[in-house]
Amino acid sequence: MQSGDEQALDKRRVHLRPVTLRDPVPVSLHLLPCEVPVNRPAPVGRFFTPAIRQGPDGLEASFRGRSLRGEEVVVPPGFVGYVMIEEKGEVSLGKQEDDSEQEEQEPVEPPEALERDFDRFIEATGGFSSFTLWGLETVPGPDAKVRGALTWPSLAAASIWATQSLR
Repeated sequence: MQSGDEQALDKRRVHLRPVTLRDPVPVSLHLLPCEVPVNRPAPVGRFFTPAIRQGPDGLEASFRGRSLRGEEVVVPPGFVGYVMIEEKGEVSLGKQEDDSEQEEQEPVEPPEALERDFDRFIEATGGFSSFTLWGLETVPGPDAKVRGALTWPSLAAASIWATQSLR
């Protein structure tokens, strides 16, 4: 028997607005070695405008008096990174009056399939093919978690190829 929380987790769905993936605005990303205990939009550009210098061991900057060392990390070939946000407000079912706009409209599930408490809609606000990975005092090493995540697509492709060639 499932608890109420487990039932709620089973019902959660995320709907992607595919039209937002077309021609994303290029963005500059910095993955900083810190944690911000808030999840909301912030004017980051007002607070983090890095004066990045090329040092002997890679990129150098400082943040709130702490020395940062970093390097550019490229997204694996064949992939694109997206900056995503969750839509807030009322659930839009995509009803448009203008026929020309209606062609651009993406398919949305019928109203009865949407449940306000469980359905979330996300959209891309930008795209990137590389980002700057920062570490405190030293450049993040090859065993940084993000590097492991970025090697996964090539490992998955290799395992699929190996599985198919064994058949």
